[in-house]
Amino acid sequence: MERSAQEVGYKSVLGWGNRGWLEIIDLILSVCEPGALKTHVMYKCNLNSKQVQQYLDFVLSRELVVQAKDPEDIKRTIYQTTDRGRKFMHAYNELADIFSIEDQGLNP
Repeated sequence: MERSAQEVGYKSVLGWGNRGWLEIIDLILSVCEPGALKTHVMYKCNLNSKQVQQYLDFVLSRELVVQAKDPEDIKRTIYQTTDRGRKFMHAYNELADIFSIEDQGLNP
């Protein structure tokens, strides 16, 4: 069954299938903005421990977040979104708005 370009245009790209990795990164950066423990990131982003570590390694390597010791307990590590991470979030949200069907008046 072939669909017209107009029919495809009515669908929100962000709603296609499962979450994309960019959406997960945006969520991680949002959770880490005030500072968050790894377990908080894991639960708020609905990731398992292996997944959260892979994503944290990725955002750390791209300098989207930084690690810091928790001032209340130096054994705990806090992850905090950097200025570069906030720039990513801003750009991601602008793109999400472009592809949103609600903002474009594309509802049939």
